[in-house]
Amino acid sequence: MANTHQVTIITQDDESVTFECRSDEDVISAAVRQDIYLMSSCREGGCATCKGLCTEGDYVLGKVSSQALPYEEEEAGEVLLCRCYPSTDIEVEVPYVYERISFSPEGLSFEAEVVGVSQVSSNVMRLLLNRTGDDKQIKFESGQFFDLEIPNTTTTRSYSPANTANKKGELEFLIRVVEGGKFSTYLKNEAHVGQKINVKGASGIFGLKENGFTPRYFVAGGTGLAPILSMVRHMHQWDEPQKCIIYFGVNTEEEIFFLDELEKLASEMKTLELRNCVWKCSDEWRYEKGSVVDVLRRDLTETGAKPDIYLCGPPGMVDATFNVCETLGIPKERVYLEKFLPSGS
Repeated sequence: MANTHQVTIITQDDESVTFECRSDEDVISAAVRQDIYLMSSCREGGCATCKGLCTEGDYVLGKVSSQALPYEEEEAGEVLLCRCYPSTDIEVEVPYVYERISFSPEGLSFEAEVVGVSQVSSNVMRLLLNRTGDDKQIKFESGQFFDLEIPNTTTTRSYSPANTANKKGELEFLIRVVEGGKFSTYLKNEAHVGQKINVKGASGIFGLKENGFTPRYFVAGGTGLAPILSMVRHMHQWDEPQKCIIYFGVNTEEEIFFLDELEKLASEMKTLELRNCVWKCSDEWRYEKGSVVDVLRRDLTETGAKPDIYLCGPPGMVDATFNVCETLGIPKERVYLEKFLPSGS
């Protein structure tokens, strides 16, 4: 017979919520059963959205992706709450504020209409949505993501908007086209203006951190540009004074996109510099030649700067960039990252 234990979730702003959890159910499921909606997404141990640090008590951790929860983090007491089964009362610190916890399923999902679909590079499409109904509010912190459901299916995929929160109902997504991918196939063959899509969110803990006037360097691989662009656009809207640099990298010139949008933003934002990087480029390429990792290493080495670093892209790029930061003495707690993980990992 399963025992029942108390789970206390402690948020970044020192608020807390306590609920019961059986030893045979995971923390996220137990919370949902009691109308407490903690930050989570895949519910399969693969996305790291529900990561927290267990500071008190014992638990059993189910199978998780090593990309979402590396071994050293697991050893340090970090857990994925969707795979955490308490064996005593536990306390878990989570890296988000109390207001990101919902106590009702109402408002977590809404319907949106497709208002634009276009291809912006050889492997990236731009999807524009507008929330239907009278309530047009789009609430999220720049860096978070939404789950989009393919029409007439139960298949969802998670994507971060490139725009910022607004009252117009607007959502802009930059989506990598994956051969054979379900959402990619939908975008290429079925998506059209006027179609309705179910949207859930926002979720995720990636986002801007307050650290005074410390410069912010943003490193994006491919469609990792979307949450990065949202964060920089947020800084522009609020006239935030920190110097910032966007390091945007792709493999080939055919894969680059949004150069005009980036240059327009830089022309309006005097604190912003751009490093548009192509790894395998022609002699005619007039921007940065090489990977974002190489260009970032060059800049950090030449200047000795110790900025806050925001990373979003494939795991290999993120890990390599993280290693550069560690080598050059940028503290781990000032490196914020989001990895692209395979669907269903």
